Amino acid sequence: MTPNLADAIRRTLAAALAGAIAAATAMACSDRAKVTGLEATPSAARPPGEGVSGGQGSGGASGDDGGSGHGSDAGAQQGYELGAVDGGIDPDAGCATATTEGKLHPVDLLLMVDKSGSMADAGKWDAVSQALRSFFADPATAGLRVALRFFPDAGCDSQACSTLQCSKPLVDLAPLTLASAPADAQEQALLDAVASRLPGGDTPMHAALSGAEAWGAKHQNGEPGEKATVVLVTDGEPNGCNDDIAAIASLASAARVQHGVLTYAVGLAGSNVDQMNLLAQAGGTKLAFFIGSGDVGAQLVAALKSIQGDQIACDLPLPAPPSGQLDPAKVNVVYVPGDGSPPVTIGRVESKSYCSHGGWHFDDPVAPAKVVLCGSTCAAVRTDVAAKVEIVLGCDSALN
Repeated sequence: MTPNLADAIRRTLAAALAGAIAAATAMACSDRAKVTGLEATPSAARPPGEGVSGGQGSGGASGDDGGSGHGSDAGAQQGYELGAVDGGIDPDAGCATATTEGKLHPVDLLLMVDKSGSMADAGKWDAVSQALRSFFADPATAGLRVALRFFPDAGCDSQACSTLQCSKPLVDLAPLTLASAPADAQEQALLDAVASRLPGGDTPMHAALSGAEAWGAKHQNGEPGEKATVVLVTDGEPNGCNDDIAAIASLASAARVQHGVLTYAVGLAGSNVDQMNLLAQAGGTKLAFFIGSGDVGAQLVAALKSIQGDQIACDLPLPAPPSGQLDPAKVNVVYVPGDGSPPVTIGRVESKSYCSHGGWHFDDPVAPAKVVLCGSTCAAVRTDVAAKVEIVLGCDSALN
C-alpha cells in the first residue's frame, strides 16, 4: 500500500460505530484494513452502562470535518478528503515570497492499563485486549507514538509500590506506521505485550499513576516539542499502596501544572464515576470516559480514538513575511506526499464550518496567527508519516 493518506466533536457515535465496525469486518484487501473514521469525546459524565458517545469524524486527528472519504487526492486511499484544488501552487513560483515547512508536533501516549483480578470478570480482559489490538492496528494511528504499561505487573504492584518501576513501560515509546505487524515493529511489540499478560492482583492505582506521571514529566522535559499524554484504564477503585483518591488526583494535577502532561481516565464497569472524573479534571481533560457493559471492546476503541483525536492538532504557526505585513489573501498550504508524488495544494475555506470536504482555514480571519487544517486533511497528512506541509506566502490563495 502507498503510505498516503478531527477537533473531536460531541455528537452521537453509536450508528457510525456500528457501521464502521461492520465495514471493517468486510475489509480484507489492504495492509491495514481496520476501522477508520471514528471518534468519540467525553461530552458528559457517563455512568457505567451508558457507554461512550461522541463525534463522527475522520479518526486519528483533531480537526473540523467528518471526512467522507471520496476524492482524487492522495489521502483518499486512506478514506480521507485532503481538500486539494485543481492546478495548485508551485512553491517555487515567481509570486512566492517565502516558503516555510510547517511543523506538526508529535503526540506521545503512555497507556497505563489495569490488569487486576477483577478484569477477569464478565470478559473484560478479553474485550480490552481485543480493543488494544484493534487500536494499534488502525491505519489512523500511523505516526502516533505509543508506550504501554500494565499494573499490577513487574514491580508496579501493591507490594513494591514503586514509582520507579511503574515509570518503566513494558513497551517503550515508538511510532506506529502504516505497515501491519510484523512489518510494523512497534505494533508487533505492543501485540506481543498484550498477549503475554493475564489479569491478577490488586489495583495499586497510586503507584501506577505516580509512575506514569513521572514518565510523562521526564519525557516532556526531554522533548519539549512533543505532547506527553497519560491514559489510565481501570475497572476498579484504588486498592494497594495509597487508596486516597485525592492524593492520586494530585499526581495528575502536579504533572499537568508543572510539566504540561495531560491525563485521561477511562473507567470500565466497576470503576467509580466520581473518582474517575476527579482524575480527569485534575489531569486537565475535564471528564472521564466510561465504558458500559455492552460492546466493551468497541467502546474502548472509540474512547482511545477520541483521545488520539483530541490530542493530535494540526495548527501551524504562520511564518513572518519577508517584509511588511502578512496578506491573508496570499497564503497557500501545500502538501508534499512522502512517496515522492507531486505536491498538492490544499484549498482554503472560510472557517471550520466549511470543512466538510477538507481544506484549511485561519485560526482568526481578522488577525490570523495560525493555519488550521480541517479534520480529514489533518488525518491524511498525519497518516502519511513521511509527508511535509509547506506554507507558501505571496501567491493568491487557492480556494476550496
